[in-house]
Amino acid sequence: MKRPLLWGFVTLCLGIVAVYYRFPVWALLGFVALLIGMPFFLRGIKITQTVFVLGLFGLGAFLGYGVFSDTDVLENLYQKDVSLIGVVTDYPIRTENRLTINLTAKELVATTDENNCHEGAIGIRATIYYPADEDTTAEQEVSKNDEKQQLDLAPGDVLLLQGQLSQPAGKRNPGGFDYQLYLKSLSIDGLLTIEPENIEKIGQETTLYYQILGIKRALENQSDASFSADVSDLLKGVVFGEKNINEDLAKRFQDAGVTHVLSVSGLHVGYVFLVLSFLLMAIKINKRYWVLFLAPALLFYVAITGFAAPVIRASIMLLCLTWGQGLHRERDALNQLCLAGLVILGIWPAQLFQAGFQLSMGAVLGIILFYGPLLYAYEKRRNKKRVHNKSKPGPMVQGLVLTFCATVGTLPILLYHFNSFTLMSFFSNLLVVPLIGVFLLAGIGFLGIVSIVPFLAPILSVPVTFLGESIIVVLDGINDLGAAANILGINRGGLSLAETGLFLLLVFLISGYFYLRQPYVRNTVMSLALGLLLVVLATPLIPRNLVVTVLDVGQGDSILIETPGGLTYLVDGGGYLFERSNRVSDQVLYPALHSKNIRELDAIFLTHNHVDHSQGVEELIFDGYPVKNLFMSVQTNNEKLLNQQLVPVSLLKKGSVIEGSDGVTITVYNPDGRIIAKEDEQQNNASLVMTISYRNINLLLCGDIEAEVEKQLAAEMQVLSAARDFQIIKIPHHGSKTSSTQEFIQAIDPETAVISVGANNSFNHPSDEVMDRLDEEAITALRTDQKGAVEIISNGEYIDIKNYLN
Repeated sequence: MKRPLLWGFVTLCLGIVAVYYRFPVWALLGFVALLIGMPFFLRGIKITQTVFVLGLFGLGAFLGYGVFSDTDVLENLYQKDVSLIGVVTDYPIRTENRLTINLTAKELVATTDENNCHEGAIGIRATIYYPADEDTTAEQEVSKNDEKQQLDLAPGDVLLLQGQLSQPAGKRNPGGFDYQLYLKSLSIDGLLTIEPENIEKIGQETTLYYQILGIKRALENQSDASFSADVSDLLKGVVFGEKNINEDLAKRFQDAGVTHVLSVSGLHVGYVFLVLSFLLMAIKINKRYWVLFLAPALLFYVAITGFAAPVIRASIMLLCLTWGQGLHRERDALNQLCLAGLVILGIWPAQLFQAGFQLSMGAVLGIILFYGPLLYAYEKRRNKKRVHNKSKPGPMVQGLVLTFCATVGTLPILLYHFNSFTLMSFFSNLLVVPLIGVFLLAGIGFLGIVSIVPFLAPILSVPVTFLGESIIVVLDGINDLGAAANILGINRGGLSLAETGLFLLLVFLISGYFYLRQPYVRNTVMSLALGLLLVVLATPLIPRNLVVTVLDVGQGDSILIETPGGLTYLVDGGGYLFERSNRVSDQVLYPALHSKNIRELDAIFLTHNHVDHSQGVEELIFDGYPVKNLFMSVQTNNEKLLNQQLVPVSLLKKGSVIEGSDGVTITVYNPDGRIIAKEDEQQNNASLVMTISYRNINLLLCGDIEAEVEKQLAAEMQVLSAARDFQIIKIPHHGSKTSSTQEFIQAIDPETAVISVGANNSFNHPSDEVMDRLDEEAITALRTDQKGAVEIISNGEYIDIKNYLN
């Protein structure tokens, strides 16, 4: 078995994945049996190698069970007030009205029941919320500032805290972010919300790591004191991988496709390694002993960047390279990459599912596999007719090839996690990455010198400031160019298996991995490529199911409908009752649409004009997202949408029917009457009430209607229900006690009720009366605050329901 580290890394990953996705026992036993039988069926595989690989598979399963256990040790403490003593593990992140603290708790105890507790160390993220500035008096503001000054916390501080414990949210929507899994990768299991007066510093622990973090904070403070906010944030992001930087600056890097330079990675470690190597050569240290100097230096850099997975990966690979060169051993980059992966996953198994770890490994794998062959193919083609004076690839070509190889390794991962990619990244990487390298070295030099000789800061900051501002100017220019050529951006979900196979096959083909002069090789490659291409082209033509996804937009409504014929509808767009900096379309709608590869909507239905239904619709329309039709109630009062010229508007009333060619029919049952704009307080009862029918399956969407309209519809719904069964109802008005009357629910007689509602909302939705009523009628209730988005899948005969939070 060549490269047992490669096979060991793969099987370790499989062991973690098997536990995370709860593979059945028979599948695990079958895989183990396959591994055990390999030495007997395949030549060149030794029993010791099989034992090694099998052991790593078992280790992966063991580590997976340790992180993704069937039982949650904090389950009995969620939504309860608890007290704990914890040690701060990093500097708190401060925002205008919030302080976030990561800590390791030694024991958690419910304040009302001392027997309900958890013993043993566990990671907790605590958040202190301060009153918003506009809601505070001058006296309260002074008090709040005093509290913030008193909470000048540092790693190692021992705190006594009291607050409410909650479970981190998982993936709540298609294309959404799995916050719980992200926190797992940081060894954090619970969230604690506390009041400022319920936190007390009671001690201090000192470790070498906390002292290193103290050095980092001192250097960051020096950066803040010496540079403008943007340049300082850029320096902190590039040197330390600091996440708490200006959102606008981070977005500019993201739009240009070079956000990776703000996350400390192999690129940054490579520059640090070059500086250290130069110093070792300058003082004439024998290369055999370099590793003795590089190991502690790189370990220090790993610690100061918060043990970021890409930094660990790059440091291990560089140390292996240096050690091998010192011992005159052959270099094997793939083995080094796998060794780094084994170390990282052995310590933090949940990193396997994080974008940072995957992108780091994927980029390096792409470079290992394709950089050398592509340069060789380019050089061979360029010098095909030259006998003498053969040219070598220049820096520009090398940079393009390197960027292409890294993109090959990261493109599927970028689309899976972020649903976007810009071809501008090729151009921006060529310009920005070299500048970032110079800026990084200049920044490290500045911080190193100024920490020893502080009075030189005003002089030495000038060139660093010039470099930083130049990078920001170049970045803005690239983004302006990208905005003009927006066709270069790609927004879609992850690649399918067939698309991934075709993509990789083409890259291997371009890189010269296949000897096409051999007929059987050429025929095999062509046949495989043609087969994959046919699968990709035929997939959209295969009959699909009706998919109705009730999105989790908090206290609001938004329902995405995908028909078997490929039509897509959006019913409402959600919205926030109180103003937020983040838009609901950016948080929920766009990720859902992109993850499902929906490039345009055939229609948007706005049931009524309340912000928790209309805000997302307005954002999509005025963003210019492709929408063919906008349907609204004849009683809507949304002048903004009625008067816009971007999308054709049609007003619906009782009796309106939208019928697709694939058999999906949408019928409207409310409101009834002429076109008249009802006032805001009357908009609930002006809601569109619609049925979605496909063969024998019927769903009823009720908007926010209340008892008055329900009474008018009850008799008609009872007749309809007798003629065609209503399997599912979207409960009106988020389960308010003014809706979902017993008469109305009994008339429809559904099997399942979906309630779109926000967690811990101030309206106490859904009401106990409605939940009791559904329980009495034996109707299964699915709430988005508890289940996340609810997805209903049907072929017209059966119904399958899944929720995203589980």
